[in-house]
Order: sequence, then C-alpha cells, then structure tokens
Amino acid sequence: ASLDRNSISIEKFSRWLRAICTMLLSRNTAADRLKAIGYVEQAAQVLEDCSAEGEPEVFPQDDRLWLLGMSYNTGVECLHVSLLDEAKRWFEASTTICRFVPDGDSRATKVQKFALHVHICDLLHQKISETYSQLVERCSSS
Repeated sequence: ASLDRNSISIEKFSRWLRAICTMLLSRNTAADRLKAIGYVEQAAQVLEDCSAEGEPEVFPQDDRLWLLGMSYNTGVECLHVSLLDEAKRWFEASTTICRFVPDGDSRATKVQKFALHVHICDLLHQKISETYSQLVERCSSS
C-alpha cells in the first residue's frame, strides 16, 4: 500500500501506520517485519516531504515519537538475534526519523552508536565466514 495524498490525510495515514505496524510486529515473522519496515520507510519519506513543503507539523508529533521509538526498538531486537541487515535497516530509518522529533540530534547519536555496532558485527561476521571457508577448503583438500 502507498499513500495517495488525495485519498487520505497525513494524520489518518500516521494513525493507520501505527495500527498496521503494531499488528505486523506483534506477529514477529520476517515477512511481517519486512512489510513494517517498508511502511516505516514510506513514513520517513512522508515526513521529509512534509518538511520540504514547510508543513512539518502535519504529521502528528506523538506518532513521530512513536515511530522513532518503535523503529529503534525493533532495530535493537533484530541486533540481539543477529539479524544484522535487518537491524541496520531499522536503525537507518530511525536515524532519518530523528530529524523530525524534538532533541533529534542527541537521539540520532544514540541510534548511530547502535548502527556502528551493527557494522562492526557485520564485518566480524564476514571475517569469521571467510576464515571458516578457508579452513573447510584446507580440510577438504587434505
């Protein structure tokens, strides 16, 4: 689904987004989280568009704060179960949303620390995978 500004108001979209993401994330499946992050990224784009048009307050403040908290917390949950690519995507979305909430710079710093952790974990995972592949190759050629 996508937002057609002629058929639904930003306020109604934000309420719909909150309801649908809550339902999707409560199911806790990869497919549902994928749908939810798609909606969150669309909401981030709507926030950017509203801000560019000089109407940042059209998207309700409480929904912006909820969106930030939910996307950040989902990123942390993904990180804890080693879903690094997914965690990175959630942290990127929450970093974007930080620009549209009060005290966004300090919140973005907190999110970026986790994003850096995800990047380091990803590099470590790649290095371990490479080492394991080399070890398997050595053992199979012996």
